[in-house]
Amino acid sequence: MLAFTVHLSQIVIRTWAYSSDVAVTQVLNSEGAPFEAFRAIYQDNPVPGLSAAYGAPLGRQSKALDPEGQWRSDIVPLDEGGYDAGGAYWGLRRLGENLYSVQDGVGNIAFVDAPSDKVALEVAAAA
Repeated sequence: MLAFTVHLSQIVIRTWAYSSDVAVTQVLNSEGAPFEAFRAIYQDNPVPGLSAAYGAPLGRQSKALDPEGQWRSDIVPLDEGGYDAGGAYWGLRRLGENLYSVQDGVGNIAFVDAPSDKVALEVAAAA
């Protein structure tokens, strides 16, 4: 299960689900709200734990971002070996760069290297 924060026109609700689509449906149903009340959804932890039988995967899959979405970027902390908190291997970053997760507000996440969150949004938009 993943934690999501769902933004509706009047409220923000945190919920747990297996996907962003399920999370939105849960919140809309529990609030008796129409789909038009939906504004955005963000995965609280874009790097959830992984279970790999034979070592860590190299990075994570990036998805195409919705250009009409409400984008946000967050640094993905990496340990001294280049692993994220969920166990995926990213390698080390160049001096002055960080790994960012960029979420589009409709459930898609892309990962980019950038020196700041503003540049991360620009890099993701250009991809």
